[in-house]
Amino acid sequence: GSFRKAALRDNQVRDGRSLLALEVNGAPLSPDHGYPARIIVPAAPGVLNTKWVETLTFGEL
Repeated sequence: GSFRKAALRDNQVRDGRSLLALEVNGAPLSPDHGYPARIIVPAAPGVLNTKWVETLTFGEL
């Protein structure tokens, strides 16, 4: 899709409410919910809560 990459700001990464979800209600994510992993960032539009995460890269943009 259009959102193959997402860049998070420093404050989003450091926010204690941000998470990399691997499960929902104790069960692995389904493909519809973003299996194998999904980024959840508070106060970000849903389209930026990236699904189907395969790789994380940290560093300067």
